[in-house]
Amino acid sequence: MIIIGLTGGIASGKTTISNFFKKENIPVHDSDTVVSDLYKRPTEKLINLLNSIGLKKATTKKKINKRIISSEVFNNRAKLKRLEGFFHKEAGLSRNKFIKKNKLIRKKIIVLDIPLLFENKIEKICDFIFLAHCPLKIRIKRAMRRKKMKTQTLQKIIALQTPELIKLKKSDFVINTSLGKSYSNRQVMAALRIIKINTRK
Repeated sequence: MIIIGLTGGIASGKTTISNFFKKENIPVHDSDTVVSDLYKRPTEKLINLLNSIGLKKATTKKKINKRIISSEVFNNRAKLKRLEGFFHKEAGLSRNKFIKKNKLIRKKIIVLDIPLLFENKIEKICDFIFLAHCPLKIRIKRAMRRKKMKTQTLQKIIALQTPELIKLKKSDFVINTSLGKSYSNRQVMAALRIIKINTRK
């Protein structure tokens, strides 16, 4: 089974690529969805962690206020590290189940959609890396269109992510997402053809 790692900085167009894989009936595991689900339906472990790092005010009746968490952790590296460590572990458990399940049903290709792929050194388990890439100016414009996104928050997110030049060097296929969905999809399809040709027995 071929494991493709899909990554990209904030607002890089990674979701467009992920959706294309799904349309091609290639299973995709989305780390962001795991984290989002934990925020929507927080476990006792998560609530206890938030309480232990001084974020009790972010939880009310088992509901989590992400805005409070963001404003706190982006100004406190220790809290950010603890929180990221928790989500990294939970996403990893979910990802391992996904890989085992698809091996059992003999899927030929699967995709791991992981924003912090290089930061968490998960590229080691991938056969190929796809990078969603476009100029920073475009990414900033896209990100600022998002609801509740603030310039300060965006700058902090970008600063915490691996520099684009390093990502470009480490990736097998760079998908330019600045010229529209159709163009991006054609690049992904071409990359998949190359992978299939090079991995035939």
